Amino acid sequence: MSFSSEIKKGIACNSVGHPHSITGRAVCLSVHPGKMLLFPFVKWFEKRYVHKYKYARTIFTFDMFLLGVALTLAIVALFSWLNPPVRFEDKITFDATVAPREIVAGAPSTLVIQYTNGTEEELHNAKLELKFPNHFLLQGVESDDKEVNAEEIDLGTIPVGKTGAIHVRGVMFGDVGGEQKFSSKLTFLHGTENDIPGNKIDEYIFSPERSTLSLTLELPNRLLAFQDVEGVITYENTGEIDVPIITIIPQWPEGFVTSIKKFETPAVRAGEKGQINFTGYLGDTDESITWTFHPSFTFGNDQYQQETLMHVAPVVPAPIKLSHSIEKTSLQPGSTTTFHLEYENIADFSISELVLGIESNSPFFTKEEVVSNTTIQNIQPGDSGEVEIQVPLRSTIRQSETDVYENLTISTRSIAHYTLGDGSGQRVTSKGTTIESPLTTPLVFESFARYTTASGDQIGRGPLPPQVDRGTSYWIFWNVNDTTNPIKNVTIEGTLPENVEFTGKQSSSLNGGVDYNVNTRTIRWTTDSLTPTFSPTSKIVGIAFEVELTPTETQNGTSPTLLKNITFTATDSVTGAQLTRTSPNVTTFLPTDTFAQGKSEVRK
Repeated sequence: MSFSSEIKKGIACNSVGHPHSITGRAVCLSVHPGKMLLFPFVKWFEKRYVHKYKYARTIFTFDMFLLGVALTLAIVALFSWLNPPVRFEDKITFDATVAPREIVAGAPSTLVIQYTNGTEEELHNAKLELKFPNHFLLQGVESDDKEVNAEEIDLGTIPVGKTGAIHVRGVMFGDVGGEQKFSSKLTFLHGTENDIPGNKIDEYIFSPERSTLSLTLELPNRLLAFQDVEGVITYENTGEIDVPIITIIPQWPEGFVTSIKKFETPAVRAGEKGQINFTGYLGDTDESITWTFHPSFTFGNDQYQQETLMHVAPVVPAPIKLSHSIEKTSLQPGSTTTFHLEYENIADFSISELVLGIESNSPFFTKEEVVSNTTIQNIQPGDSGEVEIQVPLRSTIRQSETDVYENLTISTRSIAHYTLGDGSGQRVTSKGTTIESPLTTPLVFESFARYTTASGDQIGRGPLPPQVDRGTSYWIFWNVNDTTNPIKNVTIEGTLPENVEFTGKQSSSLNGGVDYNVNTRTIRWTTDSLTPTFSPTSKIVGIAFEVELTPTETQNGTSPTLLKNITFTATDSVTGAQLTRTSPNVTTFLPTDTFAQGKSEVRK
């Protein structure tokens, strides 16, 4: 087809059909754009409506109408979303500034709230309500240079275009670097004919940059590893306002050991200074350590973090290297333990007046520190040696002296006091590493007799004082307590004299009663194991049995023996140590029995 024919077909495309060439379609679109745009709808009509519906054109027209309505609504909604209408309240503006520009927690500042009526109507009966952050110390509110009620500020009528300012004076006690949120709510009436209520709410956020609370840290000029350290925290209220309770949470450097978890001071007056002392032990650590303290203003359960104090201090290695060992694999209450202390001068200068010792915070130690009687003079660089120290241990302790009642261990550490030979003449103390040693259980074994109970009830029978050739019965008690480890293979036994007999009456809190061997005249109680008895919630292991004494003529005027050769044997299940206790003979002399006082000697 010639070019001119393509153009002619394009011009007549509405009546002769649709051109197939690019030239014909371009001419058709330029001459009949509307009909070309309708072409897809025509195709849709022919495909979906023709021959399917009786009134195809009517139904198609109605569907197109609904589609047009939906598109129109969508366009209107999109336009409204992109271009929202300006509300009346939005024409009222608030701005907030603070003076001084740098906000200091704990120091006075002034918040200036400026408002402008940008509407075209007067605002009647205008009132402003202010809300402050928690624990904001309000000092005063001014409007038009007059003190006003902070809870509700009456602004009266605000003319069109009028700008006003509210000055809020107060002290922020917030987190340094945190947010302090203030809010305002303006309520008013407007309208030329009817009073229409309205309100405007706004928020202002400020952040304290620093604090009136100042902390400094004082440490010894020379920090030595493996020694006790005493430090002083100085705090100061540099502001003009008294501050509340101060809480300081320490972040101790690695290697520093102390029981202190936090510090707390009462309210600090303006300009006041104070000191907090702390002590601890500096162990193996780096050449420099960082001390960190996090102070807070405290209001009940609320705390506001203030400026953190960080202090970097160099550490000098201890010139004396210490170690110690114990001769026994476990420590035995009531015995004397031998400690071997080894020392070495690893510095490049001499050490003099060296005194070595062992320290422990265990209540089984008679003293917290036991030192050698020998003072070593003039230890040159590289010199080493050993010292032996004898340390006695208590046999038992009270429950109030510990909060651990089972499987006790004892922590021991070598300690050295010496003078530096580096020209400073400084007298220092350093310590070695801690050794944890298991403790063989303490044990209290009691064996005694009674005629009456502690409350006065009679349990014995027969004459008292005992009489020749007449039987008098007594009860003998065996008690086991204060054990901190499980023990096993427990045996308690005693022997009856010739004129004392076992009646068969008995009582036991554990594992049945006693056994009596007629031939050997031995009374014995055994059990495979006993659980610890030192805890306040544990029960004492008690065994009781009755014996009857028939005094002879030769015992007249004496206090006869009721039970002899009394022994206790067992094995500590934790340390494997053998436990042995003996008890004096039990006689008719009953010092703990009030009723039997003065009635122990046999009479005719």
